[in-house]
Amino acid sequence: MSTDNLITIEELIQRLKMAKEGAKKQPGLMKSSASYYQMVSTYVERIASAKDDGCWVATHGTQQPLEILEAMDVRGCFIEFWGAIADLTGKLESAPEALSISASTGTPGEVCSFFRNFDGLSHAGKWPRTDFYLYASSVCDNVKSFHTLGRRYNIPSFGLERSYYPFTAHAMEHWKNEYKRYIAFLEEQTGKKMDYDRLKEVVALSYRLTELHLEIDDLVAHVPCPLSPECYSGTLLAIRLLPGTQQAIDFLTELRDELKERVDKGIGAIENERFRVQWSSFTPFFDPTLMTFMQQKYGAVNVCDMLSRWRGESKWMLDPEDPLGNLAYRTLLAPGNCQYSSGIDVAANLCDQALKFKTDGAIFNNNWGCKTGASYGPIIKDEMMRLVGVPTLTIHCDILDATFISRAEIESQMDSFFEMIENSKAYKARRNLK
Repeated sequence: MSTDNLITIEELIQRLKMAKEGAKKQPGLMKSSASYYQMVSTYVERIASAKDDGCWVATHGTQQPLEILEAMDVRGCFIEFWGAIADLTGKLESAPEALSISASTGTPGEVCSFFRNFDGLSHAGKWPRTDFYLYASSVCDNVKSFHTLGRRYNIPSFGLERSYYPFTAHAMEHWKNEYKRYIAFLEEQTGKKMDYDRLKEVVALSYRLTELHLEIDDLVAHVPCPLSPECYSGTLLAIRLLPGTQQAIDFLTELRDELKERVDKGIGAIENERFRVQWSSFTPFFDPTLMTFMQQKYGAVNVCDMLSRWRGESKWMLDPEDPLGNLAYRTLLAPGNCQYSSGIDVAANLCDQALKFKTDGAIFNNNWGCKTGASYGPIIKDEMMRLVGVPTLTIHCDILDATFISRAEIESQMDSFFEMIENSKAYKARRNLK
C-alpha cells in the first residue's frame, strides 16, 4: 500500500516555514498571522527535537493537564492537532491515505478519523516518536483507542477517569486525585520526580493565557468582527498546544494588541459584514479554505465556536499554592469541555455564545465517526432556534477527510442557508432591517 502522500514531521516543519514566509509577503493579512505559524512551528519543532533535548514525548487526546507535562519536560503530541495540521498546510491527500492504511489493519471505519489517521501514520512509521499515550475517559466512545493502539504498537498508556457529574465539589477532589495518579505514572515512566515549584510557575503562565483569551473574546464580539480567518484558531491552538509557555503568551499578547487596534480603528475582517457565524461543533478542519470562502462570497465572518470558548468567567486560579486544585477547576471550565456534559447543557453554553458574539447563524459539522456529536446535533439545533432564534446548517462530513463530501455540495447548502437567514424575521430584527 502506498505511503507516498503521508505527511512526516520533517515535511510539516518545512510547510509551516513556507506558510510563515508566505504570510509575511501576502498583502491584506493580519500582522499576527506570521506569528501564528511561528507558534505552531515552535510546537512541532519541540516534538521533533525532544530526544536531543533530553525530553519525552506523549501522544495524547483532549482533557489532558498539559501543564503537568510541561513541568516534567514531557512534550505533548495532540492527535487532533496532528490530524488537522496536514489539511491546514495544504497536504489534503495525507489523511485519506492514512485512513486507508488504518482500514487495512482491521480498524473499523466508524472510528473517529483522528484515531484512524493516528493509526495509519503509526503503522507506516510516520507518526512522531512517542514514549507513552495519555487519554481521559469521556462521552467520546473513541478514547479507549489509545489503550488499543498502545497494545498494538507496544507503547505504555494511561487513562484519566472523569467524574460522572463534572460540575461539583466532588468532581474537583476527584480530578486532584486523578492528577496525582497521572503524575505517579509519569514519574515511573520518566524516572523523574515532579518539581511542584516549577508546576506552580507553569500553572501561573497558563492562567495568564486564559486571561488573554478572554480579552480576545471580548474584542472579537465587537461589530464589525476584527478577527480574520488566517488567525481564527490562534487562541484555540495556544491553549491546546502550549499552555504554561511564554511562547503562547507572547503570541496571544500580540494578537490581542492587534485586535484592539483594529477595533479602535473600526477595521473589520471584511469591509461589509453581512452575517456572523458560529460553529456549534468544530471549525472545518477538513477544508480550512471554507472560512475565507464564506467571507468572500456571503460576507459571513466567523466569530466563535464550541472548542474555543471558556465557560463563564473562567477564574480558575483559586490558590497559587495549590496547582493541582487550580488545574482541576481549569479542566471543568476549559474550551470544549462543555461537550462532556448533557446535550441541554452544551446547547445552553452555545446559546450564551450566540448572544455574546451576536451570531446570525450556526453551522454544525456532523462528523462521521462521532456518535456523541450526532446525538447532540439535533438538541443543539432545536435549542438554539428556540432560545435565541439562531438557525443551524448541518453539514455531514468527516472531520479530516476532504473527499467525504464534495465542495460543490457544501457550497450549495451554504447558498440556501444564507439566503434563508437573510430573509428571516429574526435576522432583519437583529440587523434593524425592514
